[in-house]
Amino acid sequence: MTNVVRHADTPHCHVSIDYGGEELRIEVIDDGRGTTTAEGNGFGIPGMRERVALLNGHFMAGPRPEGGFRVAARLPIPAGAP
Repeated sequence: MTNVVRHADTPHCHVSIDYGGEELRIEVIDDGRGTTTAEGNGFGIPGMRERVALLNGHFMAGPRPEGGFRVAARLPIPAGAP
């Protein structure tokens, strides 16, 4: 959300959170100005990618074909978690 506010230049975005038995899925989509790369030049995307990797999750970020940007993460839920 911080990246949307700082970089997307759009008044809104869509946040989706889905919790299943084995993983937590988070997706943030905006229709802002986007970018041509998913690498990022600061700490935002690289930091998210690193934190998700530390939890053995999957991370994706990049420009959307129709414009804007998408960030998605899938995080495993530890066995025995409530």
